[in-house]
Parts: sequence; structure tokens; C-alpha cells
Amino acid sequence: MITGRPRVAAIVLAAGASSRTAPAHKLLAPDATGLPMIARTLRAVAASQADPLIIAYGHRSADIHAAARRGIPPGRNPLFISARNHEAGLSRTLAAGIQLAGQHDVRGALICLGDMPCIAPSLLDRMIAVFTAHPDCPGVMPVHDGRRGNPILWNRSLFPTLMDQKGDKGARGLLDRYGAEMQQVEAGMEITEDFDTPARLAAFARMFAGG
Repeated sequence: MITGRPRVAAIVLAAGASSRTAPAHKLLAPDATGLPMIARTLRAVAASQADPLIIAYGHRSADIHAAARRGIPPGRNPLFISARNHEAGLSRTLAAGIQLAGQHDVRGALICLGDMPCIAPSLLDRMIAVFTAHPDCPGVMPVHDGRRGNPILWNRSLFPTLMDQKGDKGARGLLDRYGAEMQQVEAGMEITEDFDTPARLAAFARMFAGG
């Protein structure tokens, strides 16, 4: 349910080629219920207060689009954007999403990775709540045992800088620059969990057996 102010967009980055898990594409890999990873991730993001919900895709866009739709509940109308130069790195996918978010009345954006199916909507809502309480901070990051993770919430004031990032590291440089000034939210180890190997995809295939 979407309530309150300030509005914070959620941008789900889903343009990568998943070369580390080739020939399988991790975002299309199913869990124990048959739900693709990107859909599982989006199910959580769509249940949060973030609005609008933006999905930036590129590689295998038709397949990603169809799989993503399976994670969107009735009443949610996500915005899809094609990151046409996504081959140049994660930063270009991020720029595409930020550009679209900037066209809406939002004060910030949650940058979510498409391969984080264990993130809960409650974490996203807590991050939004902290940002609401500290609207002048550069952003909000989740931490677990002192280690930062994803997703990251960025203040709209940094949208132009986010769009200028280069390469395949997303906004890592900005985290190094502004990390000390950002608000922190305690979270579980899911914020650092990844599915970048065939073995991890096999583990994902056994997850969410309860639905």
C-alpha cells in the first residue's frame, strides 16, 4: 500500500547479461515455486511504499519484461525503461532509471538489484521512514555487522551525479564519497547475499518452497 510523503521511487536494475551464471540467466531462474528471480524480487519491492516502481532492463528485454510482470500485483503499474547502452556497464542502467525517476515528483530513489529476492518490503519501508525523518541527508544504506549492502536510497539532489557515473560499478564511488554522511538501517545478511554462481542458482531453486 502506497501512503505518505515524501515519495520515493524504487528503481530495479535488471539489464545485465548474467555472464557469471551462463548459459543460465539468473534473473529468469526459477525458485522452488517456479517464480523467476526477478519476479520474486519485484514481489517484495512492489509490496513496499516506494512509488513509482521503475524497472530498467536491457539484455533479453522481452523475457525479463514477461518474467517481471509475474511479480507485480494487481493495482501496481510499473514503469519499464530500456537501458539502450546497458552493455557499457551497470552505471548506464542506473542512469536510465534515474532519468525516468527524475520525471516524477519524488525526493529520492531506492536503487534495488534485480537479483536480491530475499529483500523484504519491511526493510524498504524502514529505509523510506528514516529518509523521511532526515530528508536532507544524501541517502540511506542498510548495514549488517558493519558491512553495507543493497538496496541504497539516494536523495534526489544526487540524481545528476548518479547519472554521470561510468563503468560497471554503479554508484560505488558515491558510496565511498558520501557514506559517512548517510543514514544507516540495521538489516540481515540478505543485503549482501548474491546469486552469481551456478551453485548459488541451485540454492535459489530450493528456496521459497512455502510459496
